[in-house]
Amino acid sequence: MKKIAVFEFFIIIALLTVFIVLLKSGSKNQSTAQSSPTPAVTAMPTDKTLANTPDFNRSDIIIVLDAGHGKASSQMSDDEKESSGWTYYNGEWGDWRHFKFGKKTDDCMGVGCSGRVTPNGTCWYPIVNSDRLYEPEINLNNTLSAKRYLEELGYTIRLTRETNDENPSITKRLSYCYPDNDTSKSPDALVYLCIHSNAGSGSGTSYIALRGEYDHPEIPDNYVGFSNTLGMYVNDEIANNTPLKKNPPITYEPELVAFCKCPVICGYLEIGFYDNESDFEILNNYSDTIGKAIAQGVDRFICELLAK
Repeated sequence: MKKIAVFEFFIIIALLTVFIVLLKSGSKNQSTAQSSPTPAVTAMPTDKTLANTPDFNRSDIIIVLDAGHGKASSQMSDDEKESSGWTYYNGEWGDWRHFKFGKKTDDCMGVGCSGRVTPNGTCWYPIVNSDRLYEPEINLNNTLSAKRYLEELGYTIRLTRETNDENPSITKRLSYCYPDNDTSKSPDALVYLCIHSNAGSGSGTSYIALRGEYDHPEIPDNYVGFSNTLGMYVNDEIANNTPLKKNPPITYEPELVAFCKCPVICGYLEIGFYDNESDFEILNNYSDTIGKAIAQGVDRFICELLAK
């Protein structure tokens, strides 16, 4: 009996020892876990598949994609120019840069507006200033590609032009922000994205930044900040997914007609330089990739905007 008691005693001591060791090990692991930094939460999917389901229906969101420029003005009849929204004034066709203060349909005609203009510009924007040789086709290819990817995500897309045989005025293009182009109603689009390519002996991709005060009566609060963020996000995606180098924002043209007359958040891309041989090759061969990058940037912006 004594031998059994001694044996049981040693068994109890051994079990207590194991218990103490395990307790210390657990305490050490807990301490280590508490001292480790908390992983940062990534706002967007790291694999860029954009498969996450947001807390809103993408089909309820209307995005206007504006493929910059279009048919050469010299190839358009006067009737075609008029039906495309261009105005005949002082012997030439063009578009007014602003609406009158507090108005959303009355062109300023050079008075009753902010008077903000681009370098060497005026309140009048001649149609010939919109003429480009190669850019319209590049812009349309990138726009159609972006439309396809955004629709795959579920968004509702409107295009300001669908072919290279049309060239609406900027005012006409902006009417797509409204239901059935009816500017007497409230805009139902969330964002308006201008898709362009640059020129002038440079290279790389960028966006044009807004700055200062804009007086359209329907623009949202923080119009400038939201618009610049949209442009930045999309430009980042293009630079990250194509050989085009990333350039800083263009800051010397915040008075573009689109910025002055747009009633909703407005981004303005300048994707590559079509007069640069290397960029031109990329623009002609990467439109699918560029379109997908545009969709990724737009989706990231909208998901973050509506999550606020």
